[in-house]
Amino acid sequence: MAEQRDDPINSAAFDDASTDAHANADTLRPGPLSEAVLVGAANGMTTDEASSVPSTYDYTALVGLLASYAVLIVGNGLLSTLVPVRMVDSGVSMIGVGLVQSCYYIGFVLGAVSNRSLIERVGQHRTFVAYSAGVAVLALAFAAFESTWVFALLRLLAGFAFMGIFTAVESWLNGGVPNALRGRIFGIYLSINYLAQGAGQFLLSSGDSTGDHPFLRVAAFFSASVIPVTLMNGWPVRLSDERLKPQQRDAWRATVNEMQRAAPLAVPGCILAGFLYSSFYAMVPVYLTRIGFSVENLSEFMGVALIGALALQWPMGKFSDRFDRALLVSKVAMLSAVLSGLLIVVRNHVLIGLILFLYVAVSFTLYGLIVSHVNDRTSSERRVATSAMLLILFSIGGVSGPPIASFAMTVLTPAGLFVFDCLTSIALAFAAIRVRAAAKEVG
Repeated sequence: MAEQRDDPINSAAFDDASTDAHANADTLRPGPLSEAVLVGAANGMTTDEASSVPSTYDYTALVGLLASYAVLIVGNGLLSTLVPVRMVDSGVSMIGVGLVQSCYYIGFVLGAVSNRSLIERVGQHRTFVAYSAGVAVLALAFAAFESTWVFALLRLLAGFAFMGIFTAVESWLNGGVPNALRGRIFGIYLSINYLAQGAGQFLLSSGDSTGDHPFLRVAAFFSASVIPVTLMNGWPVRLSDERLKPQQRDAWRATVNEMQRAAPLAVPGCILAGFLYSSFYAMVPVYLTRIGFSVENLSEFMGVALIGALALQWPMGKFSDRFDRALLVSKVAMLSAVLSGLLIVVRNHVLIGLILFLYVAVSFTLYGLIVSHVNDRTSSERRVATSAMLLILFSIGGVSGPPIASFAMTVLTPAGLFVFDCLTSIALAFAAIRVRAAAKEVG
């Protein structure tokens, strides 16, 4: 559902979309179900929509768009770690940090509801430029204020703006990328998220990491992101996308009922995955600070971990095509619980770094598996609303996870974060096991 793109990247769904695209040349498949796509990705485009794809493909323009997005995500990667570290240095309690970080996901949900109509009205290009300028202003506001309440408001606004950016970029790519290239382009796009997010972490320890300087660097990256996308030539500034059309209220109700009946893992799975993802982005920097990591070590570790999170995305997606996805969810969740349990007791910094790297690589595949499992059991006419509902469920977990994790860290020790993660992973494994058992009884 990313913080960066704090968001869960769905490689398994990506594999499905790419395979289907090549199997059916008459249908333009949407891209992978990442957070922004989950606002409402249509199952396919009509023939009329397919005809709107440019007949001559301009790679230069595409590079400009992806370059702008990469620069933006580098800045967001730095901001996502800088905010909790700065709050800890200012003496804010761990619960306070968790509550502020959860505001990002509140903004995410609000953006999911509101941004589609804006993109339809002004187009993807103007939306991207406007929100990029807006988050640059927010980065400067972080440097200007120290109030926890102001930080909470700024995180909410940042979540709202980035949801608009993600939706605009993915809608832009879906409308402008030919069917034959869709899978490869979205593979590059998804890779950019983790690579740029990880690269942003290293900037935390570069230059002067005190005072306003880090926030000024964030604002500089946000501002610079509009340069390639503004100067690029040959790419449409506005494209029609079925996914931007709002869903009727009765469609949501029918979607929830059908989803509960066809894929009972959807609700607990997405919420619990939201717990795991959001608690990592929001509270791991706090945990590392509390156990004695320097800013330099923290930034290096977060960077390596987030880049490493990409390692198992593609293999797990391919593996899930051959085995029961619910079974894989249960196995991966149990492995995540074991790694979390080790992090509760291990004290050596080198071992913590190694285990946490493995934990991220394993745990960050869960959301993709869950979404693919749900879409396996969703009728084509319901996929738009189902995808949006999955995002909302994930964001509920994103809103709830950091406060609960920070409470555990306060009541127990900083390692209480992984008590929370361990219990969450066990609950997710148990939910997947129950789903498989119920399926066998019906079968």
